[in-house]
Amino acid sequence: FPIVQGGLDVSIGGLREHCLAGFRNRDSVHTITGYAIGGLAGGESKDEFWRVVDQCCKALPDDKPRYLMGVGYPLDLVVCTALGVDMYDCVYPTRTA
Repeated sequence: FPIVQGGLDVSIGGLREHCLAGFRNRDSVHTITGYAIGGLAGGESKDEFWRVVDQCCKALPDDKPRYLMGVGYPLDLVVCTALGVDMYDCVYPTRTA
């Protein structure tokens, strides 16, 4: 899956919007089977993290899987599923081991 990048920039016309627009353009020419949401380091606040996930899920097509990379806490799995994420990898077991 291509990875949506852009850090915490969820501003109108910002880095994430620019990346999302590029993927939508590319998807119209080459079929993209799903999307990954990345570019989060794990040190951001929950509000910032969830705001990025929300923006990405609203902008990505509903008929393709959305994969969130590097989830760190069980609460994030619940909230991000409600926001529209379909798949995860999770750093929680490694972090707590």
